[in-house]
Amino acid sequence: MNPQLQTSAPLARSNSEALRSLYNSYAAKLLGYIFEVVQNKTVAEQYLAAVFNEVPNEIEELSKAGVNVLCRLQIIARRKLANFFETLDTETERKAGQNMPWVNNRYIAQMTPLQQQVFLGAYYQCKTTSHIAKELNKTEEEVRKTLKECFTIIRNGRNDERVH
Repeated sequence: MNPQLQTSAPLARSNSEALRSLYNSYAAKLLGYIFEVVQNKTVAEQYLAAVFNEVPNEIEELSKAGVNVLCRLQIIARRKLANFFETLDTETERKAGQNMPWVNNRYIAQMTPLQQQVFLGAYYQCKTTSHIAKELNKTEEEVRKTLKECFTIIRNGRNDERVH
């Protein structure tokens, strides 16, 4: 028997309780987050299940003091959702992707097409700057600069909201 797979009953029970607590606290918020991306309740629920199937592997990280649990769960979800975007293979599916919620996002609407590609690739598709650079035939430095411009647009938009 593999000794690494053996756990004591109290430890297994506490991990199970921790998982249940995380689910009860964050599942609804995370489901809403995922639904905004996939725009399909059934698919969103499947991704939510995939995220929580990975949580036991992350339980120690999620339990550390000072960790923003929702942000960590969103990171796991974005990793899972990267697969969703890779499955958009046909032109019809890509056009359908244009109806995703970020198209109507006021911050993204202010971005140039290049900025949109970089931001959506980095944020929603979890692509690295080097991967985006290769796709766009740009240098990594150009992609990082473009991504900084995107965050400036978002930050300035949020600052304008606070003024009014």
